[in-house]
Amino acid sequence: MFSATNQQRFKLTLDACEHDLHVLGFKGREGLNQPYRIDIELFSASADLDLESLLHKPAFLALGAENIGLHGHIHSAGQGESGPRLTRYQLTLVPRLAYLEHSTQQRIFQNQSVPDIIAQVLKEHGILADAFHFQQGPKPHPEREYCTQYDETDLNFIQRLCEEEGLSFHFRHSPDQHLLVFGIHSSIFPRLESTPYKRSSGLVAQAPVIKTFGVRVQTRPTRTTLRHYDFEQPHVQLQADCRPGSSPGAELEHYAYPGDFRDERQGKKLAERDLQRHRSDYRLAQGESDQPALRSGHCLLLSEHPRQDWNSHWLLTEITHEGYQPQVLEEYAGHEVPWQGYRNTFSAIPDEVEYQPPHRHKKPFIRGSQSAWVTGPAGQEIHCDAYGRVKVQFPWDRADRNDEHSSCWLRVASSWAGARYGSVVIPRVGMEVVVSFFEGDPDRPYVSACLHHKNNEVPYPLPENQTQSVFKTRSTPGGQGYNELRIEDRSGAEQIALRAQRDFTLHTLNDQRLQVDRQRSVRVGGDSRHELQGEEQHITHGNRLTELRQDDHLTVNGEQHIQTASHLLRATEDIHLSAGENVVIDAGSSLTLRAGGQWLTLNPAGIFSSTEITLEGHPLSVAQAAPSLPGTVPHDQPAPADPLVLQALRTLLKSDPERCEICEQAPKDSP
Repeated sequence: MFSATNQQRFKLTLDACEHDLHVLGFKGREGLNQPYRIDIELFSASADLDLESLLHKPAFLALGAENIGLHGHIHSAGQGESGPRLTRYQLTLVPRLAYLEHSTQQRIFQNQSVPDIIAQVLKEHGILADAFHFQQGPKPHPEREYCTQYDETDLNFIQRLCEEEGLSFHFRHSPDQHLLVFGIHSSIFPRLESTPYKRSSGLVAQAPVIKTFGVRVQTRPTRTTLRHYDFEQPHVQLQADCRPGSSPGAELEHYAYPGDFRDERQGKKLAERDLQRHRSDYRLAQGESDQPALRSGHCLLLSEHPRQDWNSHWLLTEITHEGYQPQVLEEYAGHEVPWQGYRNTFSAIPDEVEYQPPHRHKKPFIRGSQSAWVTGPAGQEIHCDAYGRVKVQFPWDRADRNDEHSSCWLRVASSWAGARYGSVVIPRVGMEVVVSFFEGDPDRPYVSACLHHKNNEVPYPLPENQTQSVFKTRSTPGGQGYNELRIEDRSGAEQIALRAQRDFTLHTLNDQRLQVDRQRSVRVGGDSRHELQGEEQHITHGNRLTELRQDDHLTVNGEQHIQTASHLLRATEDIHLSAGENVVIDAGSSLTLRAGGQWLTLNPAGIFSSTEITLEGHPLSVAQAAPSLPGTVPHDQPAPADPLVLQALRTLLKSDPERCEICEQAPKDSP
């Protein structure tokens, strides 16, 4: 069944080692979308190899035929027992990609496609463009607006992105290097020459053959449905599904939310990819062979199998390699051993199946919340978009951009949010905020609250003011002023204080009622203007004390009625009464005029004067007071008198039999 010659079939080429290392045996495993690992057992005549000098050095394990073998780097080196002449060593070969398992990062990628992100990570580890290759499909990969690597190894991150994007990768080996190949279409998988199927007969075959080959079908989902929510399309039900044309048995649906798509076309594509992922191994072949050319990510061409429909190409998804050559040790010469040579076991799927890597590497789930601080362009105190979203800098992000590119836009939670109504408070640049994550997804952060810290202290010292609830803003940009609503709940000192740094506008569309159970004080530093378009009523149950320190101007376009129990009008200088027509002073009992030490009294007994009245005297000219205030009617434009009042005065005067001389001399048609 296996070669039993004394020739060394397996050889390890390791330029970094000056001593001969003879391969006794090896065992390894490789698979699609995962780094391989080959454990090799060797013997050497040297008992003191420098193990550390071997680490990370490239090596090639030849499997017999020319250029057929496995290339990798020494990931670990160990020394075992030493005999009289030989010492046992163990080496492990891995691809350079495997080293990324030991590098853990927390960082953010923005506006990059998955191939670009992967290429950046690989180059950071010295895996340059000549060591990997992307075979793009018919359409380029879309850019991801925001992609977070959170507490993931670089290897896990690359594998996860490939699984999410539908990318597969495999390795192609040569004596000088191993090439890492990425692709999204089955055309990236090389096709191997045919290998015949030969049942094991106990005889050594002249050429490599497939010794066992079997196929099984498995129950898998028959339908996938994805649903997603997009806040920019809140009333659009984003749902997509995919199902094959026919499938035996009951319908088995795999439903997932969130589906991470924004339109029907994208959703259909993702649902189709999801179904392919679940059904990739619906028909799975497994076998054994001694063909050393088999590699994962390559297509086996099976021939000479009695079942003709199996004689076709099969994509190798996993392979376990094993080799053993005891003849390298003299003590084994002539002894029977259980087996020797090379053998492998493998799994494969029909190559017409569109392979999709299974989701083995889940996106990190962030439990709870994190803190961050709001960022924006240099010199800008508020930075938001039309949705009130902000950008933040996470303390774990070592890029330390601290600008408008530090993150994606984060929505800001509000206590109330409706169609053009609700509450809006935009966190400002420099504020510390609490960041939560929808579905625990690091790629879907939002701001849920704000936090004070040592530099951003509370508005008023605590705990001295612990009974106060405060909403205090700051003028921007660069202002030191503020608006404030402060509620004091200290027993016996309860208070609500409202402060406007500049203007204060209050608009009541219907009624407004103000009740003050004790005192009320109003102070206006500048002008005050009141306009009432309806009736005004004032009731003062106590005294009214009014002091005007300058002029008083009152314009009444209609009648004015003042009723008092007693009335005192006093001027330190002049009093001027002016009427466009008549002035009537009516006293029920007595009227007295006093001036310059003289007086004139009118009462029911007659008219009495302190001295003889002189006729044809001259009136005293008195300047009329004319105050001018903003928004008032100028004194030289008197308001028109009410016609009804004028007519009433005319009637009163005509009916009075006791008219003075001046009235008697007035024209008959005068009022």
